[in-house]
Amino acid sequence: MGQQNSGFVVKIASPRLGNTFQAVPQKDPDETNPEWRITVNPAAELVGSPRLRALIDRLYHHQKLLTDFDAKQILSALQCMDPTAELLLPLLTVLSNATAYPSNQLLMREFRLTNRVVEMLPDSKHWPRSTRVILLQCIANMAVSSDNMDVMKLALNHIVSRLGSDDEMEVVVAMQALTNLSINIRKDQIQKFVPVIPHCLNRLWVRGEVNLNALRLLVNLSCCPDMVPYLLGNKSVSGLLRILDTDREEVLIRAVTWILCTTSAVDALNLTYDRISEHNLDPFHNPSHTLYYSIYGPKGREELETQARHLTNHSNKDVASKSARLLEALANVPPFPTAGSHLNRL
Repeated sequence: MGQQNSGFVVKIASPRLGNTFQAVPQKDPDETNPEWRITVNPAAELVGSPRLRALIDRLYHHQKLLTDFDAKQILSALQCMDPTAELLLPLLTVLSNATAYPSNQLLMREFRLTNRVVEMLPDSKHWPRSTRVILLQCIANMAVSSDNMDVMKLALNHIVSRLGSDDEMEVVVAMQALTNLSINIRKDQIQKFVPVIPHCLNRLWVRGEVNLNALRLLVNLSCCPDMVPYLLGNKSVSGLLRILDTDREEVLIRAVTWILCTTSAVDALNLTYDRISEHNLDPFHNPSHTLYYSIYGPKGREELETQARHLTNHSNKDVASKSARLLEALANVPPFPTAGSHLNRL
């Protein structure tokens, strides 16, 4: 059929013939010649349409579990939506909410919705604030599923960079995402997580209160023994051990857990200041400015032991048990060398 001449003649301009025209017989589209094909993006009709609005309304108010058809429609919309599109924010919101259900997480992986959301992250730093933050929240929620880790690792550097944002909400959501991604840090990911440490320590205290988001992330980082030397070499914060002096049990249990995990790693790896000194970030390499010194230096260690003994009698059995284990681990950590102690060995 593609080789038959029709009764119509189309005149086309030919550069070789200057201003003259060449009459050529029109051909019917041929399956073997893709140049004749005219393609239409069906998703373009979906964006901003009543159909997409109805889908968002249904998923937001009435339906919790996604269907295959829902996932396909959402993916089609995300693939062609402009960042300023009116419906992008509510669409990402329903997608973020849907991650609460494991079956939805599975469906999102199967239809590559998870991949598409991660692909959108690099360019989103120039998006409107609300849309930028909800995309990051969506990724944080997707990171809850361990089956998404291979996809989520592609977003790690971009999430870490958001810790430097001037927008406090964006920083909070980035910390939530990194907390979910740091459940099981692999050796090849350690260098990617190292820049996270100073951000956590700098935000450990916010307006005189312990920042639970920073503390949660510090707990996960300290649960990876290979991260602990980098952690202890960082610049300490004023009043560090005051995190143990609190009536908020959700803070206290995490504070004790953080210091216990850190001390257990120091014990297991036989870490001394000499071994972590290469990670000292102080411009003058002053040991007393490190987190290691704040916890295991003479004054800090004495305060920590006093606090831990007191907490072994805490009404929360988990706090009491971990405080007792902390004292046991501390007993195996050698005292911090005092000034001039090397002269005593001469």
